[in-house]
Amino acid sequence: MQKIWNYISNLGTSGVEDKLERRTIVITNQLNLVMFYTMFLLLLTVIITNLLTDGIISYGTLRVANLLIVTIFNLLLARYGFNLISRLSLIYLPPIVFILGPTIMLGYVEEESYTYYPYLLICVSIIPQLLLHPEKEKFIYRFSLVYYFLLALFIDRIMVHYATTTYPIVDRIDTFYPFYKIAQITLFFFINASIYYLRMLSFRFEEELNIKNRELDLQNLELKAQKDEIERQKDELVSKEISTWQKLVEIVSHEIVNSAIPITNLAGISCQMLEDETGAVLKPEKIGDEVAEDIHHSLKIIELRTQGLIKFVKATKSLTQIPKPVIRKISVGELLDRIAFLYSSKFKETGVLFEKQVIPADLCLEADLELIEQVLINLIKNSLEAMQETVGPRLSVIATINEASQVRIAVSDNGTGIDENVLERLFLPFYSTKSNNSGIGLSLSQQIMMLHNGRLGISSPILGGATFLMTF
Repeated sequence: MQKIWNYISNLGTSGVEDKLERRTIVITNQLNLVMFYTMFLLLLTVIITNLLTDGIISYGTLRVANLLIVTIFNLLLARYGFNLISRLSLIYLPPIVFILGPTIMLGYVEEESYTYYPYLLICVSIIPQLLLHPEKEKFIYRFSLVYYFLLALFIDRIMVHYATTTYPIVDRIDTFYPFYKIAQITLFFFINASIYYLRMLSFRFEEELNIKNRELDLQNLELKAQKDEIERQKDELVSKEISTWQKLVEIVSHEIVNSAIPITNLAGISCQMLEDETGAVLKPEKIGDEVAEDIHHSLKIIELRTQGLIKFVKATKSLTQIPKPVIRKISVGELLDRIAFLYSSKFKETGVLFEKQVIPADLCLEADLELIEQVLINLIKNSLEAMQETVGPRLSVIATINEASQVRIAVSDNGTGIDENVLERLFLPFYSTKSNNSGIGLSLSQQIMMLHNGRLGISSPILGGATFLMTF
C-alpha cells in the first residue's frame, strides 16, 4: 500500500525542479487518490447493500461512480504530465459532478441535501487553498474562492428551483433563512481566511528557512574550505615535523660521529703503540718516553672529546626536561633590573650601550621568574654575540602592553642581523651559525614561552640588527 501511495503521489513530478510546484503536484495526486479510495469504498458499500436488500441503483450511487471516474481521469492526466489540467479538474469538477450536474440536469435533490450541501461546499473550498498559490496564481485563486462562495451562497436556491420534489424542510429553513445563510457565509470566510493566513505564514517561514539554509550552505562551504586549509596546514606541519626530526637526527649523528671517529682513531693508535710486531703487549720498561707521551696525549684528547660528547648529550637531554613553570605575579621592572645587574660588567667590558624601558612603570605579568629570566639571558647572550664586530653596539629591552592587553618584551640590537634563510631554522634544536654554540638556547627559550602560553618571535630588518619579541 505504501508503494502505491508513493507511486501515485509522484505522478508527473519527473523533470520538475521547482520545489513548490513539485509539492503542489504531489498534494494534487494525493487528494485525488484519497477521493478515489473514498468514492470506491462508498460505491462498494452501496452496491453490497443493494445486493443484500434487493435495492436499486439510485442517482446518488451514479454520482459517486462519476466522481470516481473523475479521480481516475485526473490521475491519468498527471501520469502523462498534464498537471495543471489535473489540478483545475480537481478544483472545479467535484461540485459539478456531485451536486450541480444531478441537481440541474436531473432535478435530483434529497431532503437532507438542503442541510449538508452548503457545508460540503464550504469544506471542498479548502482544495483551491491547498493547490493554488495566493500570490503567484492570483486570478485562478480568487476565481476559485468566488466560485465556491457563490455555490455555497446559492446552492439551496438552485436546489429549490430545479428540484422535482418539494420537501417540508425548505419551509422550515425559510423561517430562519437569513441567520442560516449568515452562519454559512461566516463559516466560509472564517475557514478560508484562517487557511489563507496559515498558508502565508507557512510561505514566510519557508522563505526564512530557505534564507537560513542558504546561509548555512555558505557557512558549510566556508567550514569545508577551512577544514581543507587545516588539513593542508596539518600536512605541512607533519612535513615540517618530519623535516625537523631529520635535521635533528642529522645534527646528533654528526656530533656523535665527529667525536667517535677521533676517539676510535686515537684508541687504535694507542693500542698499536703498546704492541710489538707480533701483536703482543709490550712491557712497561720497553715503552719509550716519547711513546708514553704520545699515549698520554692521545688519552687526554680522548678524555676531552668524551667530555664534549657528554656535554652534548646533557644539552640534548635538557630540551626534554624543562621544569613545570611555577606561575606567580612578577614585576617586569624588577625582572629587567636583575638582568641589567647580571650583565652590567659584560656591558662595560664590551662597550654596549644598554637601555631598558617599562611602560607603564608598574607593569606586571603572571609567569615563572627563573624560567623567563633564563629566556632573557639567552636572548641577550645572542644579541651580544651578534654585536661583537659592531661599532657603537646598542642593546635595548622594552616592555609594553599591546592592544590585546598582552605583555610584550622586545629585545633589540644593532648587530649584523640574521639572514632570511637562517630565520626559518633559528629555533630548531642544535641549529647554530656559530661553531662553538650548542644551538639549544633559542629552542629552549621557545619551549619555555610555549609553557607560559606565550610566543617568541624574531624579526631582522634588511639594514641589520634583530628584535626578539616575547608575547604573554
